[in-house]
Amino acid sequence: MQTEQYSLVLRKKQKADTVRKQCKMCGKVTIFTDTTIRRHNANGKNIYQFAIYKCPKNHSWNKKLDIYKSFSEHVDPANLVETEFNLIQDGEKISLFKSTETFYEINISSAEGSFRLDRTLADYIEDWSRTEIVQKIKNGEILLNNRFTKPSQKLSIHDKILIVVK
Repeated sequence: MQTEQYSLVLRKKQKADTVRKQCKMCGKVTIFTDTTIRRHNANGKNIYQFAIYKCPKNHSWNKKLDIYKSFSEHVDPANLVETEFNLIQDGEKISLFKSTETFYEINISSAEGSFRLDRTLADYIEDWSRTEIVQKIKNGEILLNNRFTKPSQKLSIHDKILIVVK
């Protein structure tokens, strides 16, 4: 039995868009342009992500993009064990067909945006359809942070996906 470890960086493809809305500082309807800068605020157990928009006179407006749950199981850096992870490049797919029973561990090293577990695995695993991935998640062959989960579970930084291939 062997274990292969991968690291995955998730970034939502962003493009600058525009919105017509009332600028409170200018006092008129104007075009706000997305600066593609993102801001995060924490409030209790929630983390809010905002996109920063600017009007032509450089006044800002913050558009709420997403709300994440914070967690209390913080990692002690002194207890981290150094490991080598193979970085999965954007557009690259990994093949999970081996002759022996193999464990695949995929660590999310960065997550900018909202990503579902089943969709993300379908994007990065070769030869498995999303339907097969959903079935494997429901059967417990794919675990998130060593726990059973649902296919629509959102991924966040430091999540660990464990896949057992028999």
